[in-house]
Amino acid sequence: MNDNRYHHVSWLEGIDLFEAGFSDLSFSRHSHEGFAIGAISHGVGGYFCRGENMVLPTGSLSLMNPEEAHTGQAHSPYLRYNMLYVTEDAVRRCLGLKHLPGFREVTPQDHGHQLSRSLALLAQSLNGPKHAGLRLQVEECIAESLAIAFETHGRAAVRPAGWEPEAIRTVRAVIRDEVTTGADLSLSELAGIAGLSPGYLVRSFARAYGMTPHAWLLQCRVNVARDHLLAGASGAEAALEAGFCDQSHMIRQMRRFLGVTPKGIRVH
Repeated sequence: MNDNRYHHVSWLEGIDLFEAGFSDLSFSRHSHEGFAIGAISHGVGGYFCRGENMVLPTGSLSLMNPEEAHTGQAHSPYLRYNMLYVTEDAVRRCLGLKHLPGFREVTPQDHGHQLSRSLALLAQSLNGPKHAGLRLQVEECIAESLAIAFETHGRAAVRPAGWEPEAIRTVRAVIRDEVTTGADLSLSELAGIAGLSPGYLVRSFARAYGMTPHAWLLQCRVNVARDHLLAGASGAEAALEAGFCDQSHMIRQMRRFLGVTPKGIRVH
């Protein structure tokens, strides 16, 4: 069973909501470009993150910093949660912050269930009928959720850009470019670019980003496909632009990395 929905708030740059409800889905190791701020509303979930397996019962929070690699799965017959994806720039705009804090704890306590309720109200608003005042309601829910998350739990410094070894950073950029150019890169070529052996490159890349170069390539393709779908492209067009061999391949990878198929995407 899979009731997942991916809500794109089109008038606010860098903000989406993933409304998850599933029993038979697991996520491959992946990361998000921005913060991932969520709450379990039903069932028990879990993932591997920061070197350990974590179990999240109903009422738990999940707070991920940008580019923090993790897996994901249900540990109960059915799991439901709301996850707000928001870029660093969007957080700064919304909260007026110059120095952006990160999350020290991945699964802190939600005191008074304030964040859980705020995210649930956001999902409820996005699922309801369009009406005058909807934008104001949605934006208030987002602002409240971000304020609670960062004022209560934002105590760590966000890892700055450029922290990783230059060779690994270069390889990552080359892989990202491959999605748009269609170049069929090999591990040997990437190792040559980095000046490292293939095996050492894979291990170094995984240490830096939590996933292998190939997994990063698949995630980049999924993100490109998602962006084309959000812009109104058909499934076939999105698959072609993202470099997938066909639409079915794209759909399989979208389920692994995003948890939704094109039918689960909602643009507001």
